[in-house]
Amino acid sequence: TGAFMACQSLDNQIVVYQGSGKFGLQRKKKFVGHQVAGYACDMAISPDGQFLCSGDGGGKLCFWEWRMHKMLQKYRAHDKGPTIGCVWHPVLPSTVFTCGWDGVIKIWE
Repeated sequence: TGAFMACQSLDNQIVVYQGSGKFGLQRKKKFVGHQVAGYACDMAISPDGQFLCSGDGGGKLCFWEWRMHKMLQKYRAHDKGPTIGCVWHPVLPSTVFTCGWDGVIKIWE
């Protein structure tokens, strides 16, 4: 909807800003449980706006529910280094692509 902007923070959380009206940090809406300090790990919101996923410095792929900001699942995605990139399929909301420093691109369904 463009009402919010999610940003990866180097203190191991994803913070959310109000994007319409008065711009400001949404202090109660943050996503925690992953380790990204020292890495520029991607995060992405699902095309239907219901989920958020992020890479992790330990090679994991993490999923949260957007509305309640609750972590749903954490998968071991890549073996050698961080899961640096993640992106949702633009048409299939249950499909995510990841890449890591191990040089591998994976499809998650």
